[in-house]
Amino acid sequence: MTDQAVFEGAHFQTILTQEPLKEATVFSQGSSSMLFERGDRLYRLTLEGCGHNFLAQQWAEGNRHVVEIIHDYGAVGPSDSSLPGSANEFYWLAEVERLVSVDENNEPLLAGVMSGLLDDNDDLPANCALSERCRSLADEHPDLAGVLITLAKSAEFAERHDGNVDTKLDNIMRRPATGELVWTDPLGGCLYEP
Repeated sequence: MTDQAVFEGAHFQTILTQEPLKEATVFSQGSSSMLFERGDRLYRLTLEGCGHNFLAQQWAEGNRHVVEIIHDYGAVGPSDSSLPGSANEFYWLAEVERLVSVDENNEPLLAGVMSGLLDDNDDLPANCALSERCRSLADEHPDLAGVLITLAKSAEFAERHDGNVDTKLDNIMRRPATGELVWTDPLGGCLYEP
């Protein structure tokens, strides 16, 4: 979780008064995104345009190892962030599916593979090396291949857009109906304009 200030300001307040977030309640909040629920619908509002657009693109192309984008609203308003370099950033909104969390106790193989991506300093390799490593691991671990190939694709997308990949285990969830592993919040650190 992060400081609430990321999601404060006039633009954010305006978004909350408009459909579909009008009358929605906060479900959860992370460092650069918030989930809202309204009835049985779940909405993800984020400041990371690169990650939002990667997920939308992958879902549209048939990749079922990313969160389902039920409806992509795109950029819905300018960011309120006062951080350096954020003057041209936006809030991005999508209706998404409900997923269930995974944790290292229930997913020891996945947790081990994810931590194995880090070097001795707990840093990820450069995007190109990360993509290659994930593709190699997908061959070694066929049960994890879908999410590892998706991670490789996110590293390639990040490379093109000068971003970074967030490989934390809490960015992977399960689709309850099928048990598929799903990547939910993959990219950050790059500007993506509408």
